[in-house]
Amino acid sequence: MDPVSNADRLVLLLRQKLQERAKSLTTSRASASAKSDVSARPSLTGVQALAAMDGADERQLRRAFVQHLLADQLGPALINDAQFQQIVSRVAETIEEDPSVSQLLSKLVADIRPS
Repeated sequence: MDPVSNADRLVLLLRQKLQERAKSLTTSRASASAKSDVSARPSLTGVQALAAMDGADERQLRRAFVQHLLADQLGPALINDAQFQQIVSRVAETIEEDPSVSQLLSKLVADIRPS
């Protein structure tokens, strides 16, 4: 069995905290947003469009990619939540602090950029 890396632990902890937060929302708000969010599943096309822009900042691309991954795992309803955006920023900063993970994210962002 593979050992659990710090990044895996961070993602699991974030998932747990965000799921707890999502459960604490009122049922009426959750049901209303669930109906509208079924078709609003985040797609990588937004990140790809940002990558296609001339002069797109790599840091913005990396953050957008992290946001996409977290929203994909935890639900698109959280994208407009200010606390979710803070978490995305913290995760992106944490990734930048780890050279090996940062390099992997840079490779992923480079693969998104059009040739």
